[in-house]
Amino acid sequence: MLKLWCDYRKLTVIEQENSEKSILVSPNLGHPSILKISTKLKDKDFQAELLFITDNSDLESFSSSIRKNISLIPLYDYKWSYKLIFVKKPKGLFAKWREKRVRKKQKKKIKEILETGTELDLSLEQLKKLKSRLHRGTPIFPKIINIETFSITPIQNVSTTDNLNPHEFLVKNKVFGEIDKFYKVTIKFSLNKEVLKFLKERNFVMFDIHCFNSQINYHSLVISKQKWEDFTFVHATDLHLAERNDRIYGIVKKWTQSSIKENVEDFFDTIKKKLKFSKKKTKEEGMLSEIKIPLRKRLINPNNQFRRFIKIMNRKVIKNELDFIVFTGDIIDYTILSRLAKKLRKLNEFNYEQSNWLTFKDILLSNPPENKYKGVLRGEELNCPIFTTLGNHDYRVFHYDLTWAEMYKKIGLNASEAIALNELFSASPITALTKSSLALKGYLSEINSSLDFSFKLGENLFIILNSGSDSFRNLRDLITGHPSVTGISFKQIKYLENLINNEIKNNTNTFLFLHGPPLNSGGKKYKLNIFEKKGSRFITRKLIEFKESLIKKMGKPISAARIDGVFNMKYGSISSNWEKLVDFCKNYCILTLAGHTHDSKEFRLENPEIKTSVYDAPPFRLKKIENPAAIYYDNYSEIYTSAKSIKENGPFVVQTPALGLGSYKNPDTAGGYREIVVKDGKLRSFKIQYINR
Repeated sequence: MLKLWCDYRKLTVIEQENSEKSILVSPNLGHPSILKISTKLKDKDFQAELLFITDNSDLESFSSSIRKNISLIPLYDYKWSYKLIFVKKPKGLFAKWREKRVRKKQKKKIKEILETGTELDLSLEQLKKLKSRLHRGTPIFPKIINIETFSITPIQNVSTTDNLNPHEFLVKNKVFGEIDKFYKVTIKFSLNKEVLKFLKERNFVMFDIHCFNSQINYHSLVISKQKWEDFTFVHATDLHLAERNDRIYGIVKKWTQSSIKENVEDFFDTIKKKLKFSKKKTKEEGMLSEIKIPLRKRLINPNNQFRRFIKIMNRKVIKNELDFIVFTGDIIDYTILSRLAKKLRKLNEFNYEQSNWLTFKDILLSNPPENKYKGVLRGEELNCPIFTTLGNHDYRVFHYDLTWAEMYKKIGLNASEAIALNELFSASPITALTKSSLALKGYLSEINSSLDFSFKLGENLFIILNSGSDSFRNLRDLITGHPSVTGISFKQIKYLENLINNEIKNNTNTFLFLHGPPLNSGGKKYKLNIFEKKGSRFITRKLIEFKESLIKKMGKPISAARIDGVFNMKYGSISSNWEKLVDFCKNYCILTLAGHTHDSKEFRLENPEIKTSVYDAPPFRLKKIENPAAIYYDNYSEIYTSAKSIKENGPFVVQTPALGLGSYKNPDTAGGYREIVVKDGKLRSFKIQYINR
């Protein structure tokens, strides 16, 4: 039997006799379910489907164990919470008596929201706490109207956008241990007056789902007023979150101060080999010039970047200017916390609490940190639904050394300061590139249980694919610092074919999201070598010279702007099924969004009159692959600013700058994200924005 206690902030389930293991798999934080309500709020009754995995093979036994043990907790933003507390002072007849009643209600609301006593006058600290986390409203207890067993459907056999398809890798990789039985539970619930009142001012309301064993699937259910004809969503990628990011400022600051105070000469001797100075300056002057800019102004902490991003997104939500966010991989920098003991790091098993997936979730939910580090910004809980997929860094188990390839420059440090990190964050090249399916357990169990999925909102289809881990097939790309990813499997290609036959219509706006870019030229000077010989082997080219708008100004034919005949468009992109994915982007997608390169590149696709080709995976495979598209390059998001021009000139394949870290040559590009606007059912804008500009 289960006994249950519930208040406005938490639900506690105590197990007594029942040792059954049941876990809510879907919907979840990174793959929520979005339901529609009319703008007039006439629809109060809703149905939703939940997917459970359990070790209970008896349907009746499972049914009896979950009934009355599921609740939906609505989430409200801080401005709405302020309204609940700060009401106007009563006036007129019986004003004093009415004021006492108001104060009594205010005290009760404060206690519910903050759980910190009953003082009426909020302190500044209490106001900050109120703003940092969403207010959990009165629970809604749904009725279970149907429960049925559900079998695993391989991704290549999925032909719809049904969110509840159980994935075989959850059982194969034992993400939830040995349990392997799936049940689909249909619930029915009615919105209360509190939620309906909130929806009069906001476009959507999110719910946490509370269920077994104190499990909470945060932000997993959404009721939206959108007709999905006029809406906005944001694409962000390459967050590179890690617990160590918050520790770097304090470590470097303490090391620098102690080194200078204890022995100035030793300080200079330690760093002189790592820095280069002009002949006009002495070594000491040069070193001081390196550290004269305050560390707080130079250091780029990806965790703080994410905290700033959340605040910007929350302001958009309050103004009804944002509907959801898609994160396309490299959410974390690596999996296991670098502060763990070496013995623990060598283990094949590790849990969610020992991973950076907990760091991601804590920042997103604004959970108070166990340790307070210097230089860490105050955060807020994200008040917006998110959809997620994986990147190559999310597969990496162990941390890497920030001094490799001058990585420290990307976070705003100089060589002298990087020395301070060696003792705690040094690593071997072999372990740093280690990848494992174990690294995904925290993601699959706590963030998103789907690797590949799609969802449809109105006439808009959103496809999210996992492009895999680091690939060693394209060894040349890895050596030059632009590693490719494993790419798209034949099962995923079959999944796309099924969507083409069942979901994609002539009027469907199809958006494709993945981490590894389908197209990438590297963006450097290219010397045509023996593997990609296009004319003279000594000719060099810059991508910027081939901008389509520049070629037109020069009066040259449009064919002169094609870049696929000059550059290797498979460089640092996906390794497998490259040509099939590009063909899908050309024929069925209005916009394809990716990350991985930490840079901004925008390509336009056309049907080619003359076809070009690239080598598959040099130096291991010199087989040529036919390029299915004519490819052009420019800043298209700035050039085409109307739905008509975008439709006439698309489709587009774009890379969005990294939210967490900039590129080597352009560290200022850190903090980038892309805002996509749909008006009257047509794509109108996909411009890049920056959190620091």
